Parts: sequence; structure tokens; C-alpha cells
Amino acid sequence: MSIVVENLSHIYHENTALQTAALEGVSLSIERGHWTSFIGHTGSGKSTLAQHLNAILRPTSGSVTVDGAAILPEKKREKTDFREIRRKVGLIFQYPEQQLFEETVREELAFAPRNWGVPESRIGELTAGALRAVELDDSYLERNPFGLSGGEKRRVAIASVLTCAPDYLVLDEPTAGLDERGRAALLKLLDRIHREGTGIVLVTHDLEIAFSRSDRILVLDHGRCAGLGTADEIAVQLYRRPVSGLVLPEVMLTALKLRERGLRAPLTCDAERLAQALVRERRRGR
Repeated sequence: MSIVVENLSHIYHENTALQTAALEGVSLSIERGHWTSFIGHTGSGKSTLAQHLNAILRPTSGSVTVDGAAILPEKKREKTDFREIRRKVGLIFQYPEQQLFEETVREELAFAPRNWGVPESRIGELTAGALRAVELDDSYLERNPFGLSGGEKRRVAIASVLTCAPDYLVLDEPTAGLDERGRAALLKLLDRIHREGTGIVLVTHDLEIAFSRSDRILVLDHGRCAGLGTADEIAVQLYRRPVSGLVLPEVMLTALKLRERGLRAPLTCDAERLAQALVRERRRGR
């Protein structure tokens, strides 16, 4: 099963003086269980694309299909169950405050399953399980979400989506504003969620995260696809044909330069891994 984006275009404020083309003819497929990253400069269309994946935004033209269910332009009037799409594709906004609104974490986590008609007898089990999944203990249940730290708010936002057992988790700049410790903790959590089978779609300016984790990377430039491929393919492409606003991680850039000199350097963001590979090359007499 997968999410398929076909020739997607989106225009904000269409047919007005403020008309802006945010996406133009973007196509890609996102496989369930894979890690896909969207990268590009500010304003390149990453967040706009992410919001199409669970029908928060509708295409101006083109389509998005989630496991066979189509999201089409509003004028098409398709009979698609958007509730089911939004259950399958959970979206975490860049600013978690935009999706937190209850007075306690308990009520925040209970909102979605209650809205889905889950019996009250099961909601407690679901909320506790979601909280454990993001590595927060029961003491958080009665706390006000708006009194939490930035990292804790993101975890609660993720937990609120996990109560619906999504197949795909779409995150818009989840590490923005976090210190190094918070960033590492959040990435550890996302790595575990991914290992357990949930597809991750990451909107990010952090190319080290994108290149070290992604099965596929989409490069957006002024609303258009400027590259789509594996992490290695996109690294080579950006090295040869740079895109404004995107700077390859230093270690990966070093590896690419070493490859130009004939060394078999792995395309990695891990300095230790690169160093070990170079030691092995030297022992081979190269």
C-alpha cells in the first residue's frame, strides 16, 4: 500500500490578486513502512505538499491517492472518506500548539478515539498506550499541554495521532527549536516508531537527518520537483547541481570529494564510519 501523488499543483488565493502557485506538477509515491523526506528552501512547497497527504489541503489540479482512496480538486466532488484517510495519515504540525486544544493531556489523547466512536472502556487503554509509546509516564495525563516544554508538546502531539494507529506519520520540521538533547531524543523516538512499521514522511531543513535516515528524498524548488531518489542519488545530484538553500552535510561533502579522487568512500553523515572506511582503504594499499 502507498500514497501516490500525481501531477499535483496547488494555487493559494486562486483568481485573486494574491494568487500564488505553491506546487506545480509534483509526482511521487510514498511506500508504507518507508522513510521519505521532503527537503527544499523556505517557501519551496514542502509544508503545502505535506498537508495534501491527509486532505487538509485539496489539489488545485492533480491528485493524491492514499491506499486507493483519491483526494481530488474540490470541483470533482469525489465520494472519498476523508476521516479514514486522516486516520491512516497522521500529521504533526511544525508548531504543536496548532493542534493541541484540550485542558489536559488525558483529554487531548482521548479526543480522536472518542470522535471515532471508540467505547469509553477502551479509551483509557489507548491513551495510556500512546503516552508510553512516546516515552512519557502517567504523571503527564493531568497536566496542561500548554505548560509543557517544546519537546514534550511534540511528544503529546505525536501521541494524540498514535491513538488512531496511523499507517503513515507526517511531521513538519519536528526538530525545529529543540536543543541537541531534545533533537536526539525525538529522533530516537521516530526511529523506533519507524522500526515498528509506521511510514515516516519528514519535512525538514536538517539535511543530516534526511540523508542519514531516508529511503527516498524529494527535493522541492519553488514548488517544483528538483530531484527524487535515494539518499545517495540525491547527494550526488546536489553535489553536481546545487539547489539554492540546500547545503550538504560536511561529512557527506567530504565523502563526495574523496570519491572524485577515486576512493571508495561511503556516502554517510557519520564521521566515524567515513574514517573507518578510509582506514580500510589505506590498508588495501590505495
